[in-house]
Amino acid sequence: MPCLSEIHEKSFLARVKKAGRCACLVGGLLLAGPVAGQGGAIDTDGWRLIETTVAGKIYHRAVEGSSIPRAMIVATFDAPPERVHVVVVDYEHFAEFIPNVFTSRVVAHEGNAQWVYHHLRFPGPVADRVYLIRSTSREHRSRQPYYRVEWALDDRPFPDIDLSVGVQPDAFSGSWELRSIGNPNTTEGRYAVYSEPGGLIPAWLVTRMTDRYIQQVVEAVRQRLVAGEGPFE
Repeated sequence: MPCLSEIHEKSFLARVKKAGRCACLVGGLLLAGPVAGQGGAIDTDGWRLIETTVAGKIYHRAVEGSSIPRAMIVATFDAPPERVHVVVVDYEHFAEFIPNVFTSRVVAHEGNAQWVYHHLRFPGPVADRVYLIRSTSREHRSRQPYYRVEWALDDRPFPDIDLSVGVQPDAFSGSWELRSIGNPNTTEGRYAVYSEPGGLIPAWLVTRMTDRYIQQVVEAVRQRLVAGEGPFE
Protein backbone atom coordinates (compact mmCIF):
# COMPACT_ATOMS: atom_id res chain seq x y z
CA MET A 1 0.00 0.00 0.00
CA PRO A 2 1.50 3.39 -0.97
CA CYS A 3 2.19 5.87 1.80
CA LEU A 4 0.30 9.14 2.02
CA SER A 5 3.23 11.17 0.66
CA GLU A 6 3.42 8.97 -2.43
CA ILE A 7 -0.32 9.39 -2.95
CA HIS A 8 0.18 13.16 -2.81
CA GLU A 9 2.89 12.91 -5.46
CA LYS A 10 0.60 10.76 -7.61
CA SER A 11 -2.20 13.29 -7.24
CA PHE A 12 0.16 16.12 -8.14
CA LEU A 13 1.38 14.36 -11.28
CA ALA A 14 -2.21 13.55 -12.24
CA ARG A 15 -2.94 17.26 -12.15
CA VAL A 16 0.11 17.95 -14.29
CA LYS A 17 -1.11 15.39 -16.80
CA LYS A 18 -4.63 16.81 -16.72
CA ALA A 19 -3.23 20.27 -17.36
CA GLY A 20 -2.25 18.82 -20.69
CA ARG A 21 0.68 17.58 -22.63
CA CYS A 22 1.40 21.24 -23.18
CA ALA A 23 3.00 21.41 -19.72
CA CYS A 24 5.45 18.66 -20.61
CA LEU A 25 6.09 20.24 -23.99
CA VAL A 26 6.84 23.62 -22.41
CA GLY A 27 9.11 21.94 -19.87
CA GLY A 28 10.93 20.16 -22.67
CA LEU A 29 11.36 23.38 -24.61
CA LEU A 30 12.72 25.13 -21.53
CA LEU A 31 15.33 22.40 -21.25
CA ALA A 32 16.18 22.21 -24.93
CA GLY A 33 16.32 25.95 -25.62
CA PRO A 34 19.51 26.89 -23.76
CA VAL A 35 21.32 23.80 -25.11
CA ALA A 36 20.59 24.75 -28.69
CA GLY A 37 21.58 28.35 -28.03
CA GLN A 38 24.88 27.78 -26.23
CA GLY A 39 25.89 24.16 -26.71
CA GLY A 40 29.49 24.55 -25.55
CA ALA A 41 31.64 21.93 -23.87
CA ILE A 42 33.75 22.36 -20.76
CA ASP A 43 36.07 19.46 -21.56
CA THR A 44 36.22 16.21 -23.49
CA ASP A 45 33.98 14.34 -21.06
CA GLY A 46 30.74 15.25 -22.80
CA TRP A 47 29.62 18.20 -20.68
CA ARG A 48 27.38 20.65 -22.54
CA LEU A 49 26.71 24.20 -21.42
CA ILE A 50 23.02 24.62 -20.63
CA GLU A 51 22.72 28.00 -18.98
CA THR A 52 24.71 30.80 -17.36
CA THR A 53 23.16 31.91 -14.07
CA VAL A 54 24.04 34.24 -11.21
CA ALA A 55 25.19 31.21 -9.22
CA GLY A 56 27.40 29.83 -11.99
CA LYS A 57 27.43 28.00 -15.31
CA ILE A 58 25.27 24.89 -15.55
CA TYR A 59 26.31 21.91 -17.65
CA HIS A 60 24.66 18.58 -18.45
CA ARG A 61 26.18 15.24 -19.42
CA ALA A 62 24.17 12.28 -20.64
CA VAL A 63 23.97 9.19 -18.43
CA GLU A 64 23.75 5.90 -20.29
CA GLY A 65 20.39 4.21 -19.84
CA SER A 66 18.77 7.22 -18.18
CA SER A 67 16.63 10.11 -19.45
CA ILE A 68 18.00 12.24 -16.60
CA PRO A 69 21.40 13.85 -17.21
CA ARG A 70 24.15 14.46 -14.72
CA ALA A 71 24.13 18.16 -13.86
CA MET A 72 27.12 20.30 -12.91
CA ILE A 73 27.52 23.90 -11.87
CA VAL A 74 30.86 25.68 -12.18
CA ALA A 75 31.07 28.54 -9.69
CA THR A 76 33.62 30.74 -7.95
CA PHE A 77 33.95 31.43 -4.23
CA ASP A 78 35.76 34.30 -2.55
CA ALA A 79 37.64 31.99 -0.21
CA PRO A 80 40.61 29.60 -0.42
CA PRO A 81 39.88 25.98 -1.43
CA GLU A 82 40.61 24.59 2.04
CA ARG A 83 37.96 26.84 3.55
CA VAL A 84 35.35 25.90 0.93
CA HIS A 85 36.21 22.25 1.45
CA VAL A 86 35.48 22.53 5.17
CA VAL A 87 31.99 23.86 4.39
CA VAL A 88 31.01 21.30 1.73
CA VAL A 89 31.91 18.35 3.98
CA ASP A 90 30.42 19.79 7.16
CA TYR A 91 27.65 17.17 7.05
CA GLU A 92 26.77 17.45 10.72
CA HIS A 93 25.58 21.03 10.13
CA PHE A 94 23.97 20.71 6.68
CA ALA A 95 20.51 21.20 8.19
CA GLU A 96 21.60 24.71 9.21
CA PHE A 97 22.34 25.98 5.71
CA ILE A 98 21.73 23.49 2.88
CA PRO A 99 18.21 23.82 1.38
CA ASN A 100 15.66 21.09 2.16
CA VAL A 101 17.97 19.19 4.53
CA PHE A 102 15.91 18.29 7.58
CA THR A 103 18.47 15.95 9.15
CA SER A 104 22.10 15.22 8.30
CA ARG A 105 24.21 12.99 10.49
CA VAL A 106 27.56 11.25 10.15
CA VAL A 107 27.07 7.69 11.37
CA ALA A 108 30.55 6.22 10.73
CA HIS A 109 34.14 7.08 9.75
CA GLU A 110 36.80 4.87 8.17
CA GLY A 111 39.97 6.49 6.88
CA ASN A 112 38.99 9.21 4.39
CA ALA A 113 35.44 7.83 4.10
CA GLN A 114 32.37 8.68 6.09
CA TRP A 115 28.80 7.41 5.99
CA VAL A 116 26.14 10.10 6.18
CA TYR A 117 22.41 9.82 6.78
CA HIS A 118 20.28 12.47 5.06
CA HIS A 119 16.60 13.25 5.47
CA LEU A 120 15.36 15.82 2.94
CA ARG A 121 12.03 17.58 3.31
CA PHE A 122 10.31 19.35 0.40
CA PRO A 123 7.32 21.69 0.20
CA GLY A 124 4.00 20.83 -1.37
CA PRO A 125 3.15 17.36 -2.64
CA VAL A 126 6.72 16.05 -3.03
CA ALA A 127 7.49 13.34 -0.48
CA ASP A 128 10.47 13.36 1.88
CA ARG A 129 13.61 11.58 0.67
CA VAL A 130 15.90 9.61 2.97
CA TYR A 131 19.17 7.90 2.13
CA LEU A 132 22.62 6.89 3.29
CA ILE A 133 25.70 7.97 1.34
CA ARG A 134 29.35 7.02 1.49
CA SER A 135 31.46 10.12 1.02
CA THR A 136 35.21 10.19 0.38
CA SER A 137 37.49 13.21 0.34
CA ARG A 138 40.94 13.60 -1.20
CA GLU A 139 43.42 16.46 -1.04
CA HIS A 140 46.35 17.19 -3.37
CA ARG A 141 48.93 19.96 -2.97
CA SER A 142 51.45 19.38 -5.75
CA ARG A 143 51.19 22.83 -7.37
CA GLN A 144 48.08 24.29 -5.79
CA PRO A 145 45.49 23.15 -3.27
CA TYR A 146 43.01 20.78 -4.85
CA TYR A 147 40.19 18.85 -3.20
CA ARG A 148 37.85 16.24 -4.57
CA VAL A 149 34.84 14.96 -2.66
CA GLU A 150 32.77 12.08 -4.05
CA TRP A 151 29.66 10.38 -2.75
CA ALA A 152 27.13 7.74 -3.74
CA LEU A 153 24.31 5.79 -2.16
CA ASP A 154 25.40 2.98 0.14
CA ASP A 155 23.49 0.05 1.58
CA ARG A 156 25.64 -0.57 4.63
CA PRO A 157 23.24 -1.29 7.53
CA PHE A 158 23.26 0.91 10.62
CA PRO A 159 20.85 0.06 13.46
CA ASP A 160 20.29 3.68 14.52
CA ILE A 161 18.98 5.09 11.21
CA ASP A 162 15.45 4.74 9.86
CA LEU A 163 15.07 4.74 6.07
CA SER A 164 11.31 4.12 6.22
CA VAL A 165 10.35 7.72 6.98
CA GLY A 166 10.53 8.78 3.32
CA VAL A 167 11.12 7.66 -0.24
CA GLN A 168 14.58 6.26 -0.98
CA PRO A 169 16.16 7.52 -4.23
CA ASP A 170 16.78 5.06 -7.04
CA ALA A 171 20.15 6.72 -7.65
CA PHE A 172 22.11 9.55 -6.12
CA SER A 173 25.77 10.39 -6.61
CA GLY A 174 27.91 13.46 -6.99
CA SER A 175 31.17 15.26 -6.43
CA TRP A 176 32.86 18.54 -5.58
CA GLU A 177 36.14 19.63 -7.17
CA LEU A 178 37.79 22.65 -5.60
CA ARG A 179 40.92 24.46 -6.80
CA SER A 180 42.39 27.95 -6.59
CA ILE A 181 42.35 29.98 -9.80
CA GLY A 182 44.97 32.69 -10.08
CA ASN A 183 44.37 34.06 -6.61
CA PRO A 184 44.92 31.70 -3.63
CA ASN A 185 41.84 33.27 -2.00
CA THR A 186 39.57 32.51 -4.94
CA THR A 187 38.24 29.02 -5.56
CA GLU A 188 36.69 27.45 -8.61
CA GLY A 189 34.17 24.83 -7.56
CA ARG A 190 32.66 22.18 -9.78
CA TYR A 191 29.62 20.64 -8.13
CA ALA A 192 28.12 17.69 -10.02
CA VAL A 193 25.00 15.68 -9.16
CA TYR A 194 23.13 12.76 -10.66
CA SER A 195 19.79 12.05 -9.04
CA GLU A 196 16.91 9.69 -9.72
CA PRO A 197 14.75 10.52 -6.69
CA GLY A 198 12.26 7.68 -7.06
CA GLY A 199 8.52 8.05 -6.78
CA LEU A 200 6.46 9.40 -9.63
CA ILE A 201 8.30 12.57 -10.61
CA PRO A 202 8.84 12.77 -14.40
CA ALA A 203 12.38 12.99 -15.77
CA TRP A 204 11.99 16.50 -17.20
CA LEU A 205 10.85 17.80 -13.83
CA VAL A 206 13.69 16.04 -12.00
CA THR A 207 16.13 17.74 -14.37
CA ARG A 208 14.62 21.16 -13.76
CA MET A 209 14.58 20.61 -10.01
CA THR A 210 18.22 19.44 -10.01
CA ASP A 211 19.39 22.47 -12.00
CA ARG A 212 17.64 24.77 -9.55
CA TYR A 213 18.89 22.88 -6.51
CA ILE A 214 22.58 22.97 -7.45
CA GLN A 215 22.30 26.75 -7.79
CA GLN A 216 20.70 26.95 -4.34
CA VAL A 217 23.48 24.84 -2.82
CA VAL A 218 26.18 27.07 -4.32
CA GLU A 219 24.48 30.18 -2.94
CA ALA A 220 24.09 28.51 0.46
CA VAL A 221 27.82 27.69 0.56
CA ARG A 222 28.65 31.27 -0.39
CA GLN A 223 26.46 32.65 2.38
CA ARG A 224 28.04 30.25 4.88
CA LEU A 225 31.49 31.46 3.89
CA VAL A 226 30.52 35.12 4.17
CA ALA A 227 28.92 34.54 7.57
CA GLY A 228 32.09 32.86 8.78
CA GLU A 229 30.06 30.00 10.25
CA GLY A 230 31.33 26.47 10.37
CA PRO A 231 34.25 24.55 11.91
CA PHE A 232 36.95 26.90 10.63
CA GLU A 233 40.32 26.99 12.30
